[in-house]
Amino acid sequence: MTNPTEESVTTFFAPAGRSDPAELQRQQASWIGVPLLQPMIDAMSDVVLILNQNRQVIGANRRLLELLDCQIRDVLGKRPGELVGCRNADVGPDGCGSAHECVTCGAVEAVLQSQRSEDRVSRECRITLKEPVGDALDLLVSATAVDVDGQRYTIGVLKDISDQKRLAVLARMFFHDVMNTAGGIQGYAQLIRESLPQDSPEGEEMAELTELAEQLIEEIRAQRDLTYAETGDLEPEFEAIDAVELLYRQQHLLAKHPVAVGRRIDVIVTPGVTLVTDPRLLGRVLSNMIKNALEAARTGQVVTVRCDSVDSDLEFHVHNPQVMSREVQMQIFQRSFSTKSGSGRGIGTHSIKLLGERYLGGTVRFVSCDGHGTTFSIRLPRSPALTPRSVTIQSGHEQPGREPSAVVLSLREKQT
Repeated sequence: MTNPTEESVTTFFAPAGRSDPAELQRQQASWIGVPLLQPMIDAMSDVVLILNQNRQVIGANRRLLELLDCQIRDVLGKRPGELVGCRNADVGPDGCGSAHECVTCGAVEAVLQSQRSEDRVSRECRITLKEPVGDALDLLVSATAVDVDGQRYTIGVLKDISDQKRLAVLARMFFHDVMNTAGGIQGYAQLIRESLPQDSPEGEEMAELTELAEQLIEEIRAQRDLTYAETGDLEPEFEAIDAVELLYRQQHLLAKHPVAVGRRIDVIVTPGVTLVTDPRLLGRVLSNMIKNALEAARTGQVVTVRCDSVDSDLEFHVHNPQVMSREVQMQIFQRSFSTKSGSGRGIGTHSIKLLGERYLGGTVRFVSCDGHGTTFSIRLPRSPALTPRSVTIQSGHEQPGREPSAVVLSLREKQT
């Protein structure tokens, strides 16, 4: 039973009160009696905690016990912050969850919210550790309430996302710094260009350098956007654009690309075609489609870029005369798949699908067969809802004329 003296203690956040050892043993026995529960949580690669209504541990999976190098009796009755070594675990009047600092703790909030509802509750949580001084854990905590023998318990799943958070910070710093450097190069090149006569050889060379700097900045933006798109942090900016201007710009930029040597890009469009979209992201999609087509085409062949009106939508098509094998077609949109050797490839077609469907609200597909060659297409509404939609990114292929098928807390390993 709960200690009545502790229950009357005033706290800054979570309620006070702890179960006595006999009650903890009884609760643990109830959980052990649930068929298949322990084997299921032991099979999980993250840490799983079973908490009673006083937020005390009455059960845990093998992952936690291995990380802490202990037995279940050593953690019985403790609270999560006390297990991981939270700096504030001993600050409050009733330990973990009761201090003023605990008000912002996502782990405590998730557990309390789950006790009041029937739903799974997930929160991010940053725990500052006692030791090493200054070290911290970034956790994704998921809590789900369940009833056993008339009592409510919480299954706590905590996932260590510290590496993910650090990488996100480093990525933002990297893109910020490298963009500033590239922007400085572009600005300096532009100043020199403006100081030279336009028809001089030096002026022409500086114009080329300025354009190369602009392309460098665009490539950096493309990598930044893809990084943010993968994590769901990309925010598209929709505006009315001229599709013809966009296509001719892509033709101009890519005609000078190394993959275009010995090949020609033809653009077939009807003037005056407009739509509402994010021009930067659509440019990325079309650029990747055209680059892939140029890489596949042989010397002397033509890559054709076309834009057609279909009902209230627009379709962009990029065609090259080559045919992909059946094996390639079945893997074409997978993130790491590439027909080229070397690591770090396979992002192009995946990004086409990711940006085109999830963030632009379109439909991406392809057709590749003998007598036709290969055509990648994206169909976009002229005036979409201005919010990205979630889709499942998967591999696929099509035939001509067919429509597209179309927390468990993972603690760090102990240092030895």
